[in-house]
Amino acid sequence: MEIVLASHSNLSIGMKDTAEFIMGTQNKLHAIAAYVEEGKSVYDQLEELVSSFGTKKVLFLTDLKGGSVNSAVSEYIVGKENYFLVSGMNLALVLELLAVSFKEKREEVIKQLEGIVVNSASGTEVIDVNDLGNQIDEDF
Repeated sequence: MEIVLASHSNLSIGMKDTAEFIMGTQNKLHAIAAYVEEGKSVYDQLEELVSSFGTKKVLFLTDLKGGSVNSAVSEYIVGKENYFLVSGMNLALVLELLAVSFKEKREEVIKQLEGIVVNSASGTEVIDVNDLGNQIDEDF
């Protein structure tokens, strides 16, 4: 499955660079930086990139649910069975998506994606560094 990171400005490019720093070059990972190149719409960027994928499954990962990039991707993929969309891009999510082997059936892919999203969100937490000493003492 091809994975397209799409964001406002250069977040997606930085996310791709960081993922490849950790995991090495990823040929199936692509980035679209919206509103960076004047005169080039998100739709135009999507069309230019995705047209080279043929009939492959494509996962779009956007930065912000309800944002303009997410809306543009949503409109672009409506009615396309092999295309999937996840919002709320973060590094843990990208790394896990790169490591998974996706199933064939759409319903199974969606279930896999739901599990991955829950798993990546579990790493988001408040860490009170001033209370870490007490927590470490309690753990041992």
